Amino acid sequence: MSKTKTIRSLSCVVRVFQFMLMSIVACLVSACAGSSSTTPTKTATTLGVVTPVVDCSALASVSIADIGGAGSSISSATVTSVTINGKATSFCTVKGTLAPSNNFEVALPVSTWTQRFAELGCGGLCGNLSDPSQPSSFSFSYTCPLVQEGGFVTAATDMGHSGMSSSWTTNTQQQADFAYRGQHITTLAAKKLINVYYGQPQKFAYFVGCSDGGREALMAAQRYPNDYNGIIAGAPAAHFQIQNSLYHGWNVKSNSTTGDSTGNVILYADKAQLLHKAVVAACGGQSGAQDGLLVDPRACHFDPASIECPAGAQNTSSCLTAAEVLAAGKIYGGPVDTNTGERMLGGSPQFGSEANWVGVEVPTSNSTGAPVPVAQLFSYFIVTGAYNLIFNGTPTMPNIDTFGYNDASFYANYLQANHPLNDATDTQLAAFKQAGGKLILWHGWADQHISPLFTISYFNGLQKTMGVDSVTQFARLYVVPGVGHCGGGEGFPNIDLVSQITGWVEQGSAPNAVMTYQTDASSNVTATRPVYPYPAVALYSGSGDWHVASNYVQGAPLYNAVDPVWAGSYFYAPYTGAVQGVSAP
Repeated sequence: MSKTKTIRSLSCVVRVFQFMLMSIVACLVSACAGSSSTTPTKTATTLGVVTPVVDCSALASVSIADIGGAGSSISSATVTSVTINGKATSFCTVKGTLAPSNNFEVALPVSTWTQRFAELGCGGLCGNLSDPSQPSSFSFSYTCPLVQEGGFVTAATDMGHSGMSSSWTTNTQQQADFAYRGQHITTLAAKKLINVYYGQPQKFAYFVGCSDGGREALMAAQRYPNDYNGIIAGAPAAHFQIQNSLYHGWNVKSNSTTGDSTGNVILYADKAQLLHKAVVAACGGQSGAQDGLLVDPRACHFDPASIECPAGAQNTSSCLTAAEVLAAGKIYGGPVDTNTGERMLGGSPQFGSEANWVGVEVPTSNSTGAPVPVAQLFSYFIVTGAYNLIFNGTPTMPNIDTFGYNDASFYANYLQANHPLNDATDTQLAAFKQAGGKLILWHGWADQHISPLFTISYFNGLQKTMGVDSVTQFARLYVVPGVGHCGGGEGFPNIDLVSQITGWVEQGSAPNAVMTYQTDASSNVTATRPVYPYPAVALYSGSGDWHVASNYVQGAPLYNAVDPVWAGSYFYAPYTGAVQGVSAP
């Protein structure tokens, strides 16, 4: 690919990732108001409100060069007001830059601070600076009083780059700022501002993020175990190297008429919906409720060929053509090594996620419309925009058509080099545990972007490295049926995790059942259901309204098979993270 085409592709992917970030923010809804009736509501420690000891404007003169280096500065410190649920909350909003180009914003409550701090993750390839004073920027915090009443100091960063430019992906320092440094130094700056503004440090510090924000969350636990007392990592793109190359690349290749990026799409939106209906008919309602949800898709044995059109069919609107069956099977199954038969990926889009493929693995248009090139698929833009982050040009610079989809040596030859820089799959969290840290992992079973099986692989890796009993003392994993990437979908996307992590950190109350919610267009709750720590599942008791959480019990796992061996599984093990550019304090 020519340099001009590469830059043009990267510019396009920046727009795609910015859209992805906005979608994540729009979908991320959660609660801080309760849990299952079988478990007491988690309540954070009651901390007194602390008010400022200096005027907000004084923060403009605070030096942050000791954190970001020469050229770091604060550009403004002003009081702003945010209206939440009809109530105005005032913040001292501080904006600045940590050298060379990490733009950040910190929102410090003027009269409502409860001595807590939260760093907020950034999705996609970041490049956007979200407003940390807005509850919509605070993942997993829907209706949470601590958030909606301005109880946290919050901070956000663009992770070292902003706008539409793609030049940062070849800059060594900006690569590092995106990989691991940007969130860390923003946290240090926020903590310094807290000390100055309130005359004391925070009592508790948290990190909350989803998608790449989930990767950033795990990166913090692995590299900076003392930064946060509690971490929520949602749908983490921890396997950055794999996710943005083989995973999305395979989805493009599988759905192409030519088997590469020059072809047109095979499977369109209407056929993905048809596929989804068939999956639900075959495997929905695994909990015992007539809800159409797959509690654990791995217990489903659906075959796309079951809805293949009869030979010579003229009307294929209610069935799949042979080519569509083949494409769907490839997306579900993933690639394998040609010589050994070994799986190349640890996860793929799961049964029950098909309706969410629209706009990612498949286009938004239908099979009756004009042909769509696979080069217009969201998955294509994700892959082509990450080349310079994933690969270092040795031994060559691969592209979406030359990836070793069927060659396990692709990991060692191409993905290994930047694995210690970008990935957050280190399974040794002893330092984080020793520091008293608590970790909650979350994923939706119907995720269309990142397979939940990768997060399960990481959790299993933690247990293998540290022992099941040790991991139970500081980590939990929740996998939610029917929920898409960072929210959305047909399941129960609204979940209370903020109160769970604060209750665990501050009171030692380890989470078990956590309430999840469905809401209508007016945000009215229409159904409730508990979700239990993986691998346990919520099962309908068989009596009472299945929309009501109290009619569910904790059930045994529906799937007990050992994780299949796959080519990149060795990435999920202890390793030392790589560093480059300016060192972080």
